[in-house]
Amino acid sequence: MKINTLLLFTVGLLLTSCLKDPDFPDNPVLKSMDLSYKEIGGLQEDDSLIISLHFQDGDGDLGFDASDDKHISSPYNEFGFYSYNPSTKSKTIFALDTLTASSEVHLALVQNMIAVSDRSIPELDTLPPYDFPYTCDNWQEVNITAGNTTLKEDTVYYQKNPRYNNIYVDFFLENSSGEFEEFFWEYIQEPQCNIAYHGRFPIINEVGEETPSEGTLTYRIPNKGWKSTFGNKKFKIRVTILDRAGNYSNAITSEPVTLDGIKVN
Repeated sequence: MKINTLLLFTVGLLLTSCLKDPDFPDNPVLKSMDLSYKEIGGLQEDDSLIISLHFQDGDGDLGFDASDDKHISSPYNEFGFYSYNPSTKSKTIFALDTLTASSEVHLALVQNMIAVSDRSIPELDTLPPYDFPYTCDNWQEVNITAGNTTLKEDTVYYQKNPRYNNIYVDFFLENSSGEFEEFFWEYIQEPQCNIAYHGRFPIINEVGEETPSEGTLTYRIPNKGWKSTFGNKKFKIRVTILDRAGNYSNAITSEPVTLDGIKVN
């Protein structure tokens, strides 16, 4: 699975207020969204699309701590892999970080990871082919070892864990008929795989959980290709966030905008 590392994102946030006893739900709530576009125009620095989200959260569990290993381990692992048991004809999804080399059951899960060649098995023939764009999203080369023993070296099937990211940003671009179609950054350079602009923002509530919070989350997406890709076409953005408990916010969608229309100095 190839990733274009030239497309990067950064996250900034501002907690504008922290309230003691508001009646906020435990699920995060997005109240409003503002968009702006800062054009640098040079070769050294990226232009930036800036998304500002006004949020409320009742139990203070928004954000990940990049220095905390628990926040990249299950249930926040990036991928879920699949194992196939030919005897029971059953599939099992698992995360690598939950396995131990001393467990025969866990070793069997790794050794029986579903590979591209397994698509010839009748129970697995509905898996996606090893073609673009599934090579970006569902098939990954692995080399898993235990000591000096190679347990699995193959191209195996996986699914992305939706709880790995805590902000999801979807783009919709106006077509020639005036309709808005979803635009996938991941697939714009076929057969190369690029990154989507979903991501992880850091811990918001520094005073601890169980403390309601309200504020503005500012998400800055740098890219040299905003103008060359979108020009002055109309586009919309849909954003969802989720907390560490796995609760999703409402989805909030912007009004149709153009880069020139939201440009700031």
